[in-house]
Amino acid sequence: MSKIAASAGLAWIRQGFGLFRKQPGGLMLLMLAFMVVAALLSIIPLLGQLAQFVLAPVFTAVFVQACAAIDSNQRLTPEMLRPIFQKPILPRLAGLGSLFVLAAALLAVVMVSIVGSDTIRQIAEQKLTPEAAAAGNFGWAMLVVFLLSLPLSMAMLFAAPLIYWQRMGVGKALFYSFFAVWRALRTFILFFACWVLIIMLTTKIVLALAGGGLFGMALVQSLWMIIAMIFQCAVYAAYCGIFGAPGGAASAPADAAG
Repeated sequence: MSKIAASAGLAWIRQGFGLFRKQPGGLMLLMLAFMVVAALLSIIPLLGQLAQFVLAPVFTAVFVQACAAIDSNQRLTPEMLRPIFQKPILPRLAGLGSLFVLAAALLAVVMVSIVGSDTIRQIAEQKLTPEAAAAGNFGWAMLVVFLLSLPLSMAMLFAAPLIYWQRMGVGKALFYSFFAVWRALRTFILFFACWVLIIMLTTKIVLALAGGGLFGMALVQSLWMIIAMIFQCAVYAAYCGIFGAPGGAASAPADAAG
């Protein structure tokens, strides 16, 4: 992992847009497939919702493999994705998702311990008033949860592609991902700040043109889905910038010590 210039964050975003423009249809089909699977899982009470989070790293691995294929001007085929669903990769990706669920549960416990169960219930019922939020230290709780979630996000960012392409174990992938982001912290601050700006500006433009009604909100949600795909493409570009491009875009992951 070499030292990364802060300006590289802008380059990753440009590369993400470039990858998306190459095969937008294929990437949108992948996103649609993910949404269908998520909808089917949501039919199962509680367990289905948990399964969506547990399997999220699997989708991330599928998406970065699609980006790798696009980067080498190849079409994504089911055969390229087959190693993701085999041992040892699939159990490790599911284990990564399970750790994420556990960490999110711990963050929720922290949130409840600060604001109290009554405030959480008001949030769930969409009845939280500004006065109640202030009395329940809601702002302070959000700040604490945000700060605690930062190292989790840093560790999760590249963990799935490291497990897939480098055959790392879950702990090793989390370790390498965290310190990769830490070593290029200024780059990632610029990277994520630009994404926040992109989301805010494009959302305001769409709402200004289409209005805030049902049609406008539907356009905004579609916009967010496209931005999410381009963001994943940019994360793939960041992975290549830090760890190097995978050996053969559509090849099976290299054998490495886990």
